[in-house]
Amino acid sequence: MIQKTLKIFTFFFAIAILCNCNVIWYGIQQGKGQLKIVRNAKYLDEFLVDATYPDSLKYKIKLVKEIKRFAFDSLGINFTKNYSKMYNQDGKPGMYVVTACDAFALKSYQWKFPFLGSFSYKGYFSKKKAFRESDKLTKKGFDADVGIVNAWSTLGWFKDPVMSSMLNKTPGQLARVLIHELTHGTLFVKNDIQFNENLASFIGDKGAILFLLDKYGEGSKEVKSFNEELVDFKKLRNHLLRGTQELKLFYESYKGDCSQIKKRKKINSILLSMDTLTLNNKNCVNRIIAKREKINNTFFTDFLMYREDQKIIEDEFVNKFDADFKKYFTYLKQKHPSL
Repeated sequence: MIQKTLKIFTFFFAIAILCNCNVIWYGIQQGKGQLKIVRNAKYLDEFLVDATYPDSLKYKIKLVKEIKRFAFDSLGINFTKNYSKMYNQDGKPGMYVVTACDAFALKSYQWKFPFLGSFSYKGYFSKKKAFRESDKLTKKGFDADVGIVNAWSTLGWFKDPVMSSMLNKTPGQLARVLIHELTHGTLFVKNDIQFNENLASFIGDKGAILFLLDKYGEGSKEVKSFNEELVDFKKLRNHLLRGTQELKLFYESYKGDCSQIKKRKKINSILLSMDTLTLNNKNCVNRIIAKREKINNTFFTDFLMYREDQKIIEDEFVNKFDADFKKYFTYLKQKHPSL
């Protein structure tokens, strides 16, 4: 633990040397928050031998181990000791993430950090600090949003634990999020968050279905359910890609002279049209439509950050590498040396 603590504070001391006071303080606060999680996480086996721990959750913990093994052995993801422990959130959010962008253009706001480069999101363990950052950007004229995430990668600076809320996911969803985050630990391109997130999302989706096929078999309910989810995702992705392009052209047509009223009407029309999609499950769409009056440009830039380049990545994966993950990862590691 001493070595781990020294590593943490060495990292943030380097930030302190290179950055202004605001970034220094941010780095210290994030280090404290992450250190709290690392210190209080328990090995997965401790939960498995606990007679009071629910069997349904023990099953998910065993799945975590199997998913990791599959990711290393079958997908070519780098071996790591991440997700060997779990942090009990006690029903609390893991982290608050702030995103922002121009009010009348789909251009993400960028935060810059030494060594790591530019990011189009900024995490906080404090809800109050996250909303303070969001409010500050809103006052400057940006669209801003605060979301909650319960899984993230520290890119090797810490031994990332499983967050207890992850066990509430279905087997397919659990496999997707673990493989997504493990991909970040295997490959991370500086100053290209959109590529990093699109790649991790693509590999998370594809890797999860391969794991389910290997674990449960082609005719299983787990495979059927996750395939239906992926079909819905694809339809929603295509619809929102069309919507973002429509919104871009809409802003360009006003040449910087668009009003908030016209903007709200346009965004609402794009969101409401999602109701025309034929989906296996419309819960996600219904939630989005219900909160449409609070949705701004960050909804669309966040979507692009995770999903815009999926078709490009899939074409490369299939046509150049015969859908072979190990070949694809070998190529990506050579093309993009790690940090």
